Amino acid sequence: MKENYIYPIKIKKEEGIFLITFPDFPEQMTEAEEESGVIRSAQEVLALCIIENEEQGIENPEPSMESALELEKGEKIVYVHVWMPYFRTITKEIYVKKTLTIPQRLDLLAKEKNINFSAVLVNGLKQELGLIDIQQQALDLARELRQELERFRTVREAFEKDRNTD
Repeated sequence: MKENYIYPIKIKKEEGIFLITFPDFPEQMTEAEEESGVIRSAQEVLALCIIENEEQGIENPEPSMESALELEKGEKIVYVHVWMPYFRTITKEIYVKKTLTIPQRLDLLAKEKNINFSAVLVNGLKQELGLIDIQQQALDLARELRQELERFRTVREAFEKDRNTD
């Protein structure tokens, strides 16, 4: 696995928000409210794409050359560096062993129902701390966006085909 990736992004400011698109990952898009957040937002999306491709055994695309990219009015290109060891660390949870004491009755009931104590403790701590599984939400959202994009492409192709037959 590579440690460093550099990919171009396109940035366009619309209605006070910076829209970020990814020529080498065309199904992806994100935004940043301030210019200072553009690079960080882009790195997070790129890292998730790279990690997902690695997990699925898909080779990541070669970065596009600036000369091959077409810009719309108001767009600019920036190359973004993504150092994967950092993002792999924050997307992979490292577990530590904890010893705890519970009432015997609860232990017996939980064993009867084959309850995983570690999973219950993790879920309980996340709930108590108000944490959510952001990585999973991001991956789920990316999958939903890909599905929506595919539906959009299908509708657009049908529309264009219908328009060409008229």
